[in-house]
Amino acid sequence: MTLSKDWFKDWFSNKYYLELYKHRDCKEAIDLINLLQRNIEIAKGAKILDVCCGAGRHSIELAKRGFDVTGFDLSRYLIGEANKNKKILKEKNIKLKFLIKDMRNFNFKNSIDLSLNIFSSFGYFENDADNIRVFKNVHSSLKKNGYFVFDFLNETYLRKNIIKKDTMILNGKKVVQERRIENNFVFKDIKIADCEFSERIKLYSLECIVKELESIGFRLHKVFGDYYGNTFLKNKSKRFIIIAQKI
Repeated sequence: MTLSKDWFKDWFSNKYYLELYKHRDCKEAIDLINLLQRNIEIAKGAKILDVCCGAGRHSIELAKRGFDVTGFDLSRYLIGEANKNKKILKEKNIKLKFLIKDMRNFNFKNSIDLSLNIFSSFGYFENDADNIRVFKNVHSSLKKNGYFVFDFLNETYLRKNIIKKDTMILNGKKVVQERRIENNFVFKDIKIADCEFSERIKLYSLECIVKELESIGFRLHKVFGDYYGNTFLKNKSKRFIIIAQKI
């Protein structure tokens, strides 16, 4: 399947995206946010920025806990879904807004206490500089001593355990997913009924990400291997969660 340069614009704007990843649910968001609150102090009312917020599950949970949250995503469809989810909340008068922005181009000018980039929402671009620009934008947006939480797939585990093909039924439709690693990217081709989509994420090791963060002006605070706070194990953890602090 031919992959367009801006593949994410088509895929993240399609209703099938949320259906395919519905297992990444509110329970999982709660687990991650509980982990953060156990490991860093976030004052009530703190300003939080959710980079690539999707349909807003993390943003909404944080706002329900009393934080002042801004979530953004490039996908107009996903931001529309986030606003629908906000509208049906039982909780009223929460501080929560959603914006349409490109993660390559944002700056909240030292106003943010905590920024998140969750669910491997990174590595979409061919150029390393475009990918690393996200970290620079986060750094520019954070207050001094503000925190950045970065959640990404573990390259070492993925290379050893990649599932090359699987098939499932989703809402009565056959879904075929095929995965491959080429030129340090992991590709996923997705066929749902008569529709075809592709994903591509550039692979970065934990060591590489930490090095880039430190060169920008972050200090590593903690690393975990899952949303429950287990130790990161290079050969066994499916992902890593970094907590870094702006210095």
